[in-house]
Amino acid sequence: MRPGLKTLSYNGQYLPVTDMVFLVYGSGIVPIIDQVKSILPSYSSTSVRSASVTWVNNDYDAFDLAVNELENEFYKYNKKLDVSCCLATMLSTEKRLEDYPDIEQSIPNFQPGTMAVISGPTEFSDKASTYLQSNRNYPTDCICILPP
Repeated sequence: MRPGLKTLSYNGQYLPVTDMVFLVYGSGIVPIIDQVKSILPSYSSTSVRSASVTWVNNDYDAFDLAVNELENEFYKYNKKLDVSCCLATMLSTEKRLEDYPDIEQSIPNFQPGTMAVISGPTEFSDKASTYLQSNRNYPTDCICILPP
């Protein structure tokens, strides 16, 4: 999978893609907001029914980067979009994503038709990919990792 100019390419076996799961750390939210704006309007996608964004940061001030813009998208598409802002202060150490109840509650289990997109630094992307595969049963071909 690779990001396109305005969309993401999907190489998984479960078509159509009906649900998008975005797992994001820090400034990785910037390209994800663009993706949310691209897939949620009814005229842009006939198959995507819902999207969830789990945005993780290590301190509350880091959410100031784009919380207003993300909130605006949530209010526009509140029937199709779920947003969770999760604080994970010790994630850069030995802690795993499943050690944080807020993150654990915000990520849905894999179902056919779901595509996951990870955005953030390499260390986070590695943890997120492992988490999705091990704890939520996502096949590797249904996970897209955006470059940091």
